[in-house]
Amino acid sequence: MTRTARRRGPGTLLLAALSALALAGCSLWEPVDVSQIEKHTVDPDARVIRFAHQYDPAHPVESCGAATLRTELADDGIAVETYPSGQIGGEGETTEQIATGGLELGVVGPSFLGIWYPEAAVLDAPYLFTDVDQFDEATNGPIMAEVYDEMAEETGLRVTSTWYYGTRHITSNVEIDEPDDLAGLKIRTPDAPLYITSFAIMHGSATPMALSEAYLGLQQGAIDAQENPIPTIDVQKFYEVQEYLNLTAHMVQAVNIVTSERFMDSLTPAEREGMEDALEKARIATRDCIVEAEEETLRQWAEEEAITINEDVDVDAFQQLIADELPSKVAWGDLYLELQESVR
Repeated sequence: MTRTARRRGPGTLLLAALSALALAGCSLWEPVDVSQIEKHTVDPDARVIRFAHQYDPAHPVESCGAATLRTELADDGIAVETYPSGQIGGEGETTEQIATGGLELGVVGPSFLGIWYPEAAVLDAPYLFTDVDQFDEATNGPIMAEVYDEMAEETGLRVTSTWYYGTRHITSNVEIDEPDDLAGLKIRTPDAPLYITSFAIMHGSATPMALSEAYLGLQQGAIDAQENPIPTIDVQKFYEVQEYLNLTAHMVQAVNIVTSERFMDSLTPAEREGMEDALEKARIATRDCIVEAEEETLRQWAEEEAITINEDVDVDAFQQLIADELPSKVAWGDLYLELQESVR
């Protein structure tokens, strides 16, 4: 049965609240052990792969994921050069560079990838998953594999791995317990249409803004709230200008590691096998680092009273709004329901 045919069946609704998943991993916000990297002298004849992303060098995408990728590929005669902090542009520019051959590898969020292939945006949908276990099962499962194969055939872009970015929550200066508490609040979000649609359903008002501008926007009152994973909230120091962390858990979020079919076809069989193995190890390292960072940061904030942690959010109410309205407002509503069904 094809994926399109399967999506015609009914999907179950999201019913359980987000649960924590304890995983072993890297230390909080510290780079992974680079001793193995330093032992390698880069062969002047090594094949150089350029890897670009938007995150700070201290972020696990770089310190755990990219570092693991660099280590694992060194013995295969491949040198990974990373460009963090948006050095070559935003996610849109990164995707264009990959498509045109100017860049080999980059991190692209599902909403931005959805501009090239709409169904890829599904992983940015709210309340798609309830925890990291479901996230791992679905993003490494046959449904998304088929989506990515179809995208590669149509666009030439290939998702080689999907990494856990974190679970998004809302910070604000008022307590948010239920959807009506979002009414009238200007909530900073990434500049992607899906966020605007999703927060409108949740009774909020999305205000697209660059992440680099959000702290000042909150400080000056241009925006009232913002939403991000806990590690990002910590690095951006939003707890300095917000009173509440409301555990809405509205998105268990992915980032895609994207390359081109042209680049993958240029690899020898041995290089391709090494690349796939290295990406899998990097995926696991990034997930473990982020989960540990989420758990440890919450503990620190609670002990230091850095921000009031609101655990009394009626997550079911937010979930129900999304379940009732989102599938009919997006082109990939059936895929959303099918992914939920696959991990229940």
